[in-house]
Amino acid sequence: MPKWFESWFDSEYYHLLYKNRDEAEAARFIQNLCSFLKFPKDTLVADIACGKGRHSRVLASLGFKVFGLDISPSSIEYAKTLAGANEQYLVHDMRKPFPKGQLDAALNLFTSFGYFDDEADDLISLENICHALIPGGIFVQDYLNPNFIISQLKPEETVLRNQVRFNIRRYVQDGFIKKNIEVIDAAKTFHFQESVKLYTAELLFKLHETAGFRVLQTFGDYSLQPFDEKSSVRIILVSQKS
Repeated sequence: MPKWFESWFDSEYYHLLYKNRDEAEAARFIQNLCSFLKFPKDTLVADIACGKGRHSRVLASLGFKVFGLDISPSSIEYAKTLAGANEQYLVHDMRKPFPKGQLDAALNLFTSFGYFDDEADDLISLENICHALIPGGIFVQDYLNPNFIISQLKPEETVLRNQVRFNIRRYVQDGFIKKNIEVIDAAKTFHFQESVKLYTAELLFKLHETAGFRVLQTFGDYSLQPFDEKSSVRIILVSQKS
């Protein structure tokens, strides 16, 4: 049986539910991040778990060479339809090795991590990213802040998209935040789930160090404000290959 992220991320309903994601917010975040990092124009960047490529396209528009990688074939096919000369997109599972020592930088954004039941798979993923970077290469990980998310958790919600009803139930279980999604499309009903590990900043910091990184900076939102454990919306770690 496929894992939840393999079936859900490649479903038409996943793309329908999240079709209104904020492209302008993504662009501002990338611009803020690149202004802070001061990458030269020829930087080779991997956008790992890139989805349909919304962050990758902004990176390419700023003059960087971009590899967008995602486990979802449908997302990659969509990204390819909009790709410019500086963009390449490939289907890839982050648990599998990347070519070693070729990337200047790697990004893992919008909580595209923490999906695996076994924490060892999370560490393997980070080690793969570290091995793919040149010495001194930069890795940025953008993750949810569990303290903020739990404080704002909406247990139940119904969303309508193009006459498709999504009944959503959210809860915390066994160290994961879970989302059960019932999809009602005309006379058909489907069930999906999302499950994301509740990593604190401290635990992510330790994972980065174990994988071979040195954490340089921690931000708490997309405007790159300082991280606060209780109130920050995001955990954004900027790390360097040791």
